[in-house]
Amino acid sequence: MTDQPLVEAHYPDFADHVQGLVGQEVEFFLASNETLREHLNETPYGHRLTWLDFTETSDRKWSKKEFLNLFNVINGIAFGDRGIPMPQWVMVDLILMPSAAVIAGLPQEAFAAMVERSTFRFDTDVKEHLRAVQERMRQSGYTGPVPVGGYCAAPSAAPGTWVGWSLWSLMPAVGLGQAAKALALSAYRARKLDGVTQYDNSALKVHTRFGALKILVATVPFHTSPGSFVYESDFTAEIGAHGGAEPTFLLDPFDYERQSAMQKAIEAGRSDFYLLPPGHVPLNGRPFVPILEIPTT
Repeated sequence: MTDQPLVEAHYPDFADHVQGLVGQEVEFFLASNETLREHLNETPYGHRLTWLDFTETSDRKWSKKEFLNLFNVINGIAFGDRGIPMPQWVMVDLILMPSAAVIAGLPQEAFAAMVERSTFRFDTDVKEHLRAVQERMRQSGYTGPVPVGGYCAAPSAAPGTWVGWSLWSLMPAVGLGQAAKALALSAYRARKLDGVTQYDNSALKVHTRFGALKILVATVPFHTSPGSFVYESDFTAEIGAHGGAEPTFLLDPFDYERQSAMQKAIEAGRSDFYLLPPGHVPLNGRPFVPILEIPTT
């Protein structure tokens, strides 16, 4: 396949973030297995990802198994009370076998410096947890890079559609989350991206950089996190669709009655709803979600 991935056609400048991060010692890995390699784009935005086959028995100068273990552990730390480290079988069965993860890593010295200078405002315990990870590395003798961010999506039964389910970064304000997601969507050659997140999740700032999110399901009571909804990014749509639109209303992330009303309007075919950039806007010292409502009847 030689066609340019659609995410690159829509957002060609996202490569600038990648090169800047590489200049800060970030290395991007594509973790999967050899049977999928021919189906993945290893050079998204012209940047060659470091291939990491979890099934290989030979190691580099450092342990692939420990690197992936660290990815799992630190992913859980980054999500804090939103999630816990996934069981290893989930990582194998749902990421490394059917799909791939883009993982950003830092050399250990750079990781240690980042831990000490960062505030990790989203969770006061993060620094303590990461220091425990450093102690674990010292005790095990692991000398390889340390995961500091990543993106995972799973292939859907709908051709060309992927389901994103993990975006995280320990390096705020440098575009790492955006870079990881852009590289992964290009690596997957995604045409559409569905996902589940929460109205109060700060990751909306990253997700909406990829355009307005169409809300497919406005409330998901079955989900473990209140305020969850299902969204879609359509890279086959006209570039810039709904760009610059003014929100119809600002949604309180904890207004579950309003979210239920939105869902009823979707089910009745009365309205479509889009979550607009920048994802959150401040109002009375709290973040609210800009929503565009388009009547369909």
